[in-house]
Amino acid sequence: MKTTKLFFMAALALMTAACSNDDNDFAQQPAEQAANGEITITATVSSDEGATTRALSIDGSNIASTWETTDEFAILFNDGSNNVNRTATVQSINGSNVTITFTIPESLASNTACTIVYPASAANAANTGADVATALAAQDGTIGNCPEVRVGTATIDKDNHSLSDVTKLAAQNAIFKFTLQDLSDAAKSATEFKVSDNSGNVITTVTPGSASGELYVALPVMAAGTYWFNATIDSKPYIAKATTAAATVAGKYYQSTMKMATLGDVIKTDGKFYAAGTEGAVAMIAYLGSDTYDATFKNGLAIALDDEGSMNWSTAVSTCGAKTPITGAKWCLPSQEQWKQMFKANGGNNASYTDLNTTINNAGGTILQENALYWSSSEYRPNVQAYRVGLDGGSAVWNYGKESNGYLVRACLAF
Repeated sequence: MKTTKLFFMAALALMTAACSNDDNDFAQQPAEQAANGEITITATVSSDEGATTRALSIDGSNIASTWETTDEFAILFNDGSNNVNRTATVQSINGSNVTITFTIPESLASNTACTIVYPASAANAANTGADVATALAAQDGTIGNCPEVRVGTATIDKDNHSLSDVTKLAAQNAIFKFTLQDLSDAAKSATEFKVSDNSGNVITTVTPGSASGELYVALPVMAAGTYWFNATIDSKPYIAKATTAAATVAGKYYQSTMKMATLGDVIKTDGKFYAAGTEGAVAMIAYLGSDTYDATFKNGLAIALDDEGSMNWSTAVSTCGAKTPITGAKWCLPSQEQWKQMFKANGGNNASYTDLNTTINNAGGTILQENALYWSSSEYRPNVQAYRVGLDGGSAVWNYGKESNGYLVRACLAF
């Protein structure tokens, strides 16, 4: 077994270290010509420095790994007319080196360039390289099923039945160990864990076979920026975000304790999530999901902890938009659909605000006023009428009315 010492960290600041590049390591082992106009190619390839292979286990802060005899590699080349994918199988293993064999057409031109992809299933549909996203699609959070993709290049030496100019197989993704906690530091176990970029594009989704508080997740190289992490924990939605100062490094091992927020937790003006009841909070998480009815902010909605007062509709829109800016979020007057999302997420339906009030109260906020009318940003007739939500006797009545100074305003934060 080969033990590889890999870079790790305690928090998701994602500090990186450069990989080293050693000389190429390969061997030529000529073989007899195969039948049916095929030639057998045999060569030894190796992983790059710091990389690991599919057979993984944890040894302290390192990942110990070995090649397996069942491993398969894709050999991709152009036969003069088409891009071809040939499967290479393992013949022998010597530490980080593995000898593979595959066949090529006898008619293939001498010194044809090829790409080596590990595992074979990671080859893209065009037979030109690796499809990392697809390879990482089926993960269960365990180290034994944590996919890793590697790519190298070589020249097919048909005359000697071997490969020449073989590069070491470079890792295309990193491995992360996420330990899940809530904002009160209590350990949590997820039945689903999803990683997305700041535009809402899902990078990978992990579905454990059973709820787990420690997840091993393979991720492609991630550029500097903000990323979002969603989990289903105890049948409730949870969320966390991290902003990376530098890109991650393929072939490295990262560790992070992921502090996750849920409905009822709060947000301060620094844009960070805090446990319910934390002093200095300005909004409470009232909905988690991508249906925020805002094209830019697709992670959730928070409701302000206090009313803005009574005013006409136009003033309500401008007042909400002028609240103290929060990086990565946008204050607004909630639309009709945003009100509904916040009602439903807190245990009610389209017309029940009482459960939302319970959550606001537990978060330390001022509850919505019963028997009052609150503005929404949704217009019935532009510049003339707008929808309002009526909190009347425990149920909300959706209606519309002309602009009036008599309706209350509660701001919403899309993030």
